[in-house]
Amino acid sequence: MMTMKKFAVLVVVAAAGVWAYYANVASGRPTMDTNMRVTSGNTPFPVTLAQVERGPVSGNVVYTGTVQAFTEEDVYPRVTGRIVEMPVYPGDAIRPGQVVARLDDVELSSRVREAEAMLATSRANQAQMEADAVAAHHGIIQMERELAMVESEATYWRGVIARTERLFNSGAVSRQEYENDRSMAASIEAKREAARAKLEQARAMEASARKKLSAAGSMIAQGEAALRTAEVVRGYVNIVSPTTGYVVKRQVAPGVLVQPGMAILKIAQIDKVRLQANVGERDLPLVRVGSPVMVATTGNGHPPFRARVTSVFPFVDQGARTGVVEAVVENNGRRLLPGQYVQMQFVTGERADALSVPRGAVARMGGKATVWVVKDSRVEPREVVTGLENPERVEIMTGLAGDERVVARGHEGLYAGAHVSDVGGSVPARQERDVNQAMPEMKDAGRAEKPAAPVPVQPEPVKKSKENPHGGHGG
Repeated sequence: MMTMKKFAVLVVVAAAGVWAYYANVASGRPTMDTNMRVTSGNTPFPVTLAQVERGPVSGNVVYTGTVQAFTEEDVYPRVTGRIVEMPVYPGDAIRPGQVVARLDDVELSSRVREAEAMLATSRANQAQMEADAVAAHHGIIQMERELAMVESEATYWRGVIARTERLFNSGAVSRQEYENDRSMAASIEAKREAARAKLEQARAMEASARKKLSAAGSMIAQGEAALRTAEVVRGYVNIVSPTTGYVVKRQVAPGVLVQPGMAILKIAQIDKVRLQANVGERDLPLVRVGSPVMVATTGNGHPPFRARVTSVFPFVDQGARTGVVEAVVENNGRRLLPGQYVQMQFVTGERADALSVPRGAVARMGGKATVWVVKDSRVEPREVVTGLENPERVEIMTGLAGDERVVARGHEGLYAGAHVSDVGGSVPARQERDVNQAMPEMKDAGRAEKPAAPVPVQPEPVKKSKENPHGGHGG
């Protein structure tokens, strides 16, 4: 039994070996994948060549930005109350002073009526004080008349006593008569002093009435101010929009009891919007206020448009090492919405006459930039110093003369002296740039063009010989 099992295994192994031989050797197919970029002998490396160009070059960097509303405000109530009406909804256009919510005004209306009652009382007190002041003034007039009469009578008796005193001294009248006249004169003098005192008292009463009248006037002014305040506070039950914009969000629903400081609505102005991008600190010094920026949106079909930088925030985030660059643009037709992503290509510099190569032609390693230059179908690496860069081209400051052809794609795996073949069809640099400008693509900042997929190298046909009828493959 064991002998039969061993025999079956040997048969299976032999059959597999025969199948492998005919599949890989007798059929003439190669035993390894020849689509690899490994070449040997005279087999050239498939590459794409491009001519070095002299002409205007602009440097730019591309960052992803976000759309922010030009202004965004929360609407707050100024008094405590229950929301009884909220006639606006997200998406509604708002104008300044428009009522966006109403609160219950029962308590505040009661305060207004209380202030009105207090003002009425103050006005009644003022009327009473005015009457008292008028009465005091009339009392002064009466006292002045009485004093004038007493003064006249006292003047008469002063004359009488002087005459009686002369007659008494001459013995014409008796002492009794003289004493009677003196008593009468003294009585008149006392009456005059009493009239003067009453006059001063009347004047004091008038002054007091005037002061009370002034105080009543102050109370009225205070009452009027309290009434105005109560009416203004009652007006706060009508919550109005402070600005033009659109309702973005309802923070609370009708029926909720709200207090000062509790946001009930969010209003944003989007007729103008702010485009903000976090620019790396390496590129931040190259972007200035007024620099052009090309803005592209995704997913809405709108073509890219040009704008200008309006603000560069004067600080860098310590964690991300980026700074905010902003461009304020008109938002006609609301084509840009807050929170939307945009791609912003900032111009970092321009030169009218410079050498440049396609971006993919520059290989960087260890802080050095290298370009593979082609001469007589052979390549040599040449170290260069780069300048301005954009998603399509890189300025060459030093290292090239301007008449060279360089490897634009496919320089991976090259070595000095390697034989290359232009499989992409060498495109003049100017034509390549025009094509790139006609079909702009927004690419991430600092990202080099992806090299073209290597063209598979077709294996050379295997020659059969009499000695090796299967193309040189061993059995």
